[in-house]
Order: sequence, then C-alpha cells, then structure tokens
Amino acid sequence: MGTIGDLGSTFKWEPPFPDMSSVFKRYTKKSMTEAVSLINAPRRTAIFDVISAWTAVKSANSPEDILSPSSQTSQRLFDARREINLEVERCSHTAPQFSSDGKVALLRIRSAAQVHPVVATRWAGHLKSSALEIVMVANEGYLPGLVNFSCRIARCAYARAGKTNSSAAPPVDIIELLKHYADRDQPAEGQLPFRERIGDNFARGHKQASGGIVTAEHFEEFCNLMEIGVKKEGSSTRSPRKGKAVQKNTLDGYFKAKPKT
Repeated sequence: MGTIGDLGSTFKWEPPFPDMSSVFKRYTKKSMTEAVSLINAPRRTAIFDVISAWTAVKSANSPEDILSPSSQTSQRLFDARREINLEVERCSHTAPQFSSDGKVALLRIRSAAQVHPVVATRWAGHLKSSALEIVMVANEGYLPGLVNFSCRIARCAYARAGKTNSSAAPPVDIIELLKHYADRDQPAEGQLPFRERIGDNFARGHKQASGGIVTAEHFEEFCNLMEIGVKKEGSSTRSPRKGKAVQKNTLDGYFKAKPKT
C-alpha cells in the first residue's frame, strides 16, 4: 500500500524498485489505488486524523476490506474523503498568478486542511502556458503564522520536453528552480542570505514534488524574488484591433462540464 501510494500504479516497476507484478495479479490496480485514496484522506483533514487511517490498515487483510462500506473503521475513511474533496473543490477555484518569467504559477489558498498538495497536482494537470514549468500552491491557513507550499511539475512542461507521462525523467528539477529564485536575494551588509534565513524547511521533498514551510514574512519575500504578478517588459503587447483580451485559463474551463451539443 505504501509503495503504490508513493509511486502510483502506472509506475514502471524496474530495479531498484520492487516488482509489484505479483501484487497486481492478486489485487486489481483499481482496488489498490482506491484504498490508498481512502487511507490518505483522514490525515489531510483539519484534525489530522491519522489514527483512523492506522486503525483501518491494522484491521484489514486486503484492499477490499478497506473499501467495504459496511466496515465501521472504513466508514470514517469515506467521510474524511468526502470532506477533503469538498475542500479541494473550494480551494481549486482560485486564480493563479505568474512569475515574471512565466515558469511558476502561484495559487494562494487558506484552509485548515492539508489540501495544498492535492490542489497543486490538480492544477498541474490542467494549466497550460508556453513557459510554465511548475505549479505552486501556498496554504496560509494550515499552520498559524506559517505558509505551507507544495509544488508540482506542470503537465505541459512534460509535453514540451516530448515526455508522455510523469513516470518519465522529469523535465524540471523543482528543488533547483526554487533555489534559483531564492538565490536572487541580494542581502544588505551584515544580513544573512535568504536561504540561510528561511531555515531547513524550504525546497524539501524531491525534484518532482517539492515545497516547504516558511513564515508568512519570508514567503512574501520569496514571492518578490520570483516576481509574482510582475509582467515581463514587452510581454503584454496586444493588437488594439483584436479588442480586449479575455482570460482563458479559468477554472470554469477546466472543471465545469461542457454543455452537450
């Protein structure tokens, strides 16, 4: 369950990763991924309900046991997932802002639930731009006085690199990109560089899924270093004959069902 939860069911199981073929012969990929989804839900809630997930895992003999709606322990998992799905939907309706180089799309949310990684993954699969590389979701409501942010590689970055899916070698190293922006800092005399001031909870994880936990003040400083919301000079020239441009990258276009014709 842990391996599937971390690497997904479409991963190419080649050394040094474990051979999961026998597992998938015994249990379907659908049941495994569904069970992982349920197990992950309680810890994402505002009360960080890890114990419910742990209780369900200990009492189960197979993924099917976790998926059984008649199980008392599993019922809490279903409730938690419904709660998280609603919160993800609410937070996903946030307009992104872009860095001046167009490589970063930032969405700022406020939620007591740990939904920032899920929202980042959701937007990364839909948002498209010629320069976009990563989607960053910053949650200003998860921990008091702190900003938790999660970053995912945009699917369009894989497409530009000629890669068909996220199991291929990543076209972007998120950690290095975050460090690149942080190193733009020009500290005053006697002041520590930005990366030394923000501590160790910055650019953690791995190159495909990274993020951090920083103070609200430091995150604002980081946004300034990325030049979020700052348009690059000469990048917004439009022909007046075409009239006023209408933004197409809206959530209505991504997540609302299209009318039948």
